[in-house]
Amino acid sequence: VVSTQSTGSSGINAEYGEVINSFFTFDHTMSKFLALILFLAVLVLAVGSSNCSLKKKKLNKKIKQYKKRCLSKGFQSSVGCTSASVNRKLGKKVLKKCQTIEEVLKKCDFSCPVDGGWSDHGGWTDCSADCGGGNQTRSRTCSNPAPAFGGVDCDGEAEESQECNKSQCPINGGWTGWGAWSQCSAQCEEGNQTRKRSCSDPAPAFGGADCVGNGEESQKCNTQPCPVNGGWTSFVAWSQCSTQCGGGSQTRKRSCSNPAPAYGGRTCSGHTVESQKCNTHSCPRGCAWGNEHECDTHYGCSWGCHKSYCWSQCNGVCYLSGKGIHYCSSCKEWCWSSGNGSKWKSCS
Repeated sequence: VVSTQSTGSSGINAEYGEVINSFFTFDHTMSKFLALILFLAVLVLAVGSSNCSLKKKKLNKKIKQYKKRCLSKGFQSSVGCTSASVNRKLGKKVLKKCQTIEEVLKKCDFSCPVDGGWSDHGGWTDCSADCGGGNQTRSRTCSNPAPAFGGVDCDGEAEESQECNKSQCPINGGWTGWGAWSQCSAQCEEGNQTRKRSCSDPAPAFGGADCVGNGEESQKCNTQPCPVNGGWTSFVAWSQCSTQCGGGSQTRKRSCSNPAPAYGGRTCSGHTVESQKCNTHSCPRGCAWGNEHECDTHYGCSWGCHKSYCWSQCNGVCYLSGKGIHYCSSCKEWCWSSGNGSKWKSCS
């Protein structure tokens, strides 16, 4: 194995010895020419991979020299070392000396660790919500500088977030359900009633729109006709009295048609027919049974006759008709009517 970190000629000589030993122990049947080629190949490999000419002690000394004479004076390192900030330029001689030292260190694989540094944050992303609270982020990279040569990564988070658009979202109004209908304004023949709702489910807020539509509506109610209570007509004329004297009765009528009861209205209170007494004066007093001759004897007196009956107040002569019916003439009041013993009629 050939080390790429060999320090000095002592390491190389040891490797050469191993090659030589291999050469002399090589099978003598092999060509000496092939053995020589193998030796040269190992020699070239060993020399090419052993660029560092310094042992550890001298290497550390060279590093201290590099830091003191170069880096502290502002020399710009190409192996990742941090240089001091100075306001003056290095002289050509110092610059060349530092470059030489740095080349030696490079051959020994020396480099300063470069710790990572954050770049500036980028812009914030769009908010995840237009209102009501959302989130947005921004990021940065560990590239100013990027960690190198074993330097540590940046400390902290590459991404940060914040709340955004925390203002309340607009709330559009919503109607509640309709309330109950109000009492009808009339009991019959068409009234009106209303019902209401409110724009509070939810109420509009934070610039939200009001409810669309009306908060109150109406309808007709109790459209049926009103009840009509019956009313009496006036009484008609009294009927004829049932008797001409001695006390009779007569009636008169009215009807419940002014107006007639309708649509559940009440009927008239009272009686359709009423009656009263009539012709309550006493009837004329009749004479005793008598014949035609008896009636004739009263000629000129105030008696009347009918069917052999004599009646007073007839102030006339009783005559005999062809049918045997007697009647009065020149009566001033009433006479008995033939064929009906309950009525009177005026004599003629």
